[in-house]
Amino acid sequence: MSFIPIYELLFEVTLLHNYFLNSGEDNYSGMSAKNKAKMLQKFRIDSFAAITPTIETNIRLRNFKMVFKPTKTGFRVYVMVKDDATDPFISIPADLKLDFKISITDYQFENYTTLEFSRKQIFLFSNVKPSTEPVSFKYIPKINNNVLISNDYLVSEETTEHFISELHTPEKQDVFGMISLTMRGDNNSKDILNNSGKIVNPNFKIHFDNRKTFWKYINRKAGTEIITNAEKPLACSGYVEIDPLTDFTPPEPATHQYPNPSVKSILKINSDYYSEIFI
Repeated sequence: MSFIPIYELLFEVTLLHNYFLNSGEDNYSGMSAKNKAKMLQKFRIDSFAAITPTIETNIRLRNFKMVFKPTKTGFRVYVMVKDDATDPFISIPADLKLDFKISITDYQFENYTTLEFSRKQIFLFSNVKPSTEPVSFKYIPKINNNVLISNDYLVSEETTEHFISELHTPEKQDVFGMISLTMRGDNNSKDILNNSGKIVNPNFKIHFDNRKTFWKYINRKAGTEIITNAEKPLACSGYVEIDPLTDFTPPEPATHQYPNPSVKSILKINSDYYSEIFI
C-alpha cells in the first residue's frame, strides 16, 4: 500500500492595503461582512508587492517537509503531519526561523501608502524581537488585531544590515521588508508551535493604510490654485465628494467640478503631502 503524505496548515500571513480595500471615504474595517467580501474579491497583493521565501528558508522548508503556497492575500505554509493532524511528521525545533522577502512591484506604492521610506532601513514583521532592537519593538500583528502598519515597524540600520547579510547576493536588491517567523515567538500569542511542538496554525496580518493628502486644484488658464482645508483619502475604488462651500477657504462656487486625484501626481512640502489636480 502506497504512502500518501498529509499536509496541514502551519501558519498563514495575510497582507491587506486600505488603498485597494476602502471605497472613497468608507473604511474597510467599518464595512459589513458582505461589503468586505466584495472588496476582497477584487484584491490581490501581486498588484503592488511580491513575497518570496529566502534561499535559506527554501532549504529549511524542504528539510522539514514544508510547502510555501502564495494566496491572493499573502501566503500559507503547510507541513507534512503524522496521523495526528497537529503533529509534524518531522519534529521541528522551537528556534527554527523562516524568512520571507517583501519587494514592492508598483512604483506608485509610496504615493498611496501612509509610510515614510528609508534606503538604509527595512520594515520587519516578526514574532521575535532582534537583540539590536529596543523594548518598544513592534511585533507582527495577528489577523484579529486592529493594527495598521506604521513607521514603528521600520527597524534600525544595524538590524537591517543583519537581515540583509543573511541573504544571498541575488536577493539583496529591492528589499522593502522582511517577514521573519520563528516557531516559538517571544510570547505565546505569536507561537506557531506550542510547548509540545504541536501546530497552532496562527494567521498573521500586515495591514497598510492608504495615504491622505491635501487636494490642490490648479487652473492653469486662470492662473489659480485652491487647496482643501483638510486631507482627503486616496482610494482605488469609490468617490470622495468635495463640498466647495466647506472644503475650501474661502468657499468656492458650487457649480464647479472638483474631480478626485490620481496617485500619479503627489508633492511633499515639509511634512505635508499634496495631490495635484489640473482643472
